[in-house]
Amino acid sequence: MITNQKIEVGDVEYSKLSHVLRFTVAANSESIRTIEDISGRTDMSMEEVAAEMGKLLESAIRIHYNRGGMRIKYD
Repeated sequence: MITNQKIEVGDVEYSKLSHVLRFTVAANSESIRTIEDISGRTDMSMEEVAAEMGKLLESAIRIHYNRGGMRIKYD
């Protein structure tokens, strides 16, 4: 079991004009292996790992929003 994942966020920028939040994500090798395990592939390039992490972040945001955010709006 992988228990030593470390993901850090830095270099945060927000554009008021375009309403876009940009930041840098740093993931250690354990986190990369976790992404590979989730996707079921061990031959991924780092670009593919990054794309998969982006998909997982988007998915996590939607899951959490559906659990709490939308319910709060309609209560």
